[in-house]
Amino acid sequence: MNEALMSKSANIEVLSFLSSQVQDTKLQNMLEQHVQMIQNHYHQGVGILQGHHAGMPSIPPSYPSTMTTQPKLGLRNPSMPSPNLHAQAPSERSICTIALNMYKFGAVAWTTFALECTNPQLRTFLMNGTNMCDKMAYEMWSFMNQKGYYQVPTLQENTTQTLIQAYQTPQVSQMMHGMNPYQ
Repeated sequence: MNEALMSKSANIEVLSFLSSQVQDTKLQNMLEQHVQMIQNHYHQGVGILQGHHAGMPSIPPSYPSTMTTQPKLGLRNPSMPSPNLHAQAPSERSICTIALNMYKFGAVAWTTFALECTNPQLRTFLMNGTNMCDKMAYEMWSFMNQKGYYQVPTLQENTTQTLIQAYQTPQVSQMMHGMNPYQ
């Protein structure tokens, strides 16, 4: 739990700093909302550790997502700028990428913490952290997708159909045969 709360505290600091570096108000508001959610979850974790929430269920953080647009699929003149070795501040694209990766890796870490936890209340708290990271990652990805920072390549229809048809379900007689340990 110590590692989980230390990480959450560091994420609050990093995201607060990153939100102060962006010009886009939509991105800035999103990052500030993420900081607030992480801070609330941090306070809840401290409260659980200190016994203030003993016996009470861990409440999942509410998440009012601001992204309601459909993803843009396909490549739209993709370009990846080379890293700026003399940057005075991170680019908006880099800030988005940093936040997205924090959320992705955070979801993995929070899941791992939960799977290694024996206390049901702490386990629920940790899985709520996983769910929060998932929602923030999707919101950040959606923003990046709309801006063209994270484009999604698509397959040709015949390639998609070939891939789908490669999967087969077992036939009933094969399933029955596989269930009998004496055959």
